[in-house]
Amino acid sequence: MTYAYYRDVKHGRTPKTAATYHETKTKTKTTKGTTSMKKYKCLVCGYIYDPAAGDPDNGVEAGTAFEDLPDDWVCPECGVGKDEFEAVED
Repeated sequence: MTYAYYRDVKHGRTPKTAATYHETKTKTKTTKGTTSMKKYKCLVCGYIYDPAAGDPDNGVEAGTAFEDLPDDWVCPECGVGKDEFEAVED
């Protein structure tokens, strides 16, 4: 492999399978000041997801918007998916 190939095609990155691979940390988007994060209510059990508090028991940090929750996140009270939640007014 030539340096030009490494630089232009691989973009200077080490493959994940290499022994010297180091995962880089990505910056998270901050939504401070752009919009207020809405609370969401579970239609099944009434649980309210508050982005300011997050869901620390399930690995969701405070400040995580509902839209940024992983697709496999479920209601901590009844276990339904994100599709069973609706936005509520403060």
